[in-house]
Amino acid sequence: MKDVATWVLGFALLSTASAQCQCNRYLCRSGQNEYVYTLQQMPEQEIIECIFANKAYNPRGDCKYCSSCDGTLCTCQSSASCESFLPKAAAVVCLALALLLLVIAVRSSWKWAKGNVLYRVRPDELPELQEKPQVPLKVWERRPSMAIFLPGAGCVLFFALGVVVWFSPNILTQEAAS
Repeated sequence: MKDVATWVLGFALLSTASAQCQCNRYLCRSGQNEYVYTLQQMPEQEIIECIFANKAYNPRGDCKYCSSCDGTLCTCQSSASCESFLPKAAAVVCLALALLLLVIAVRSSWKWAKGNVLYRVRPDELPELQEKPQVPLKVWERRPSMAIFLPGAGCVLFFALGVVVWFSPNILTQEAAS
């Protein structure tokens, strides 16, 4: 069992190392200008300004997060474009909360309507032995603002937040490219 675990760990490390590119030269973009440099050379002032202006680079000039490669020429990527799992997971959580709040709002509006609208019977229309049907409502379900509108507003808020978070890596990547 220990040999299998060592083999799997070694394979994972080898595949990770082979997936990363070997960066001999780096490309830094600043506006319309592109600068190609190596870590061994002393960079010009424009290259240093480009490196310090871009958050994807370490002050030394190498990549802080991850890079995209074209042979041995690497372009450093922002943290948002490197990390794709976390925003998607946060978006799924937001959308799940929106769905839960929608279910609460629909259930509360049904119970509120059942207690106040659907079974509203005037006392003189009831037969003598029949009582008015009572729908048990919790304290917070008695007020429509708390039972219906608050979960509904939370549903809209979490849905919008989930959509924004889902598309945020694309938005941030577009802003970094421009």
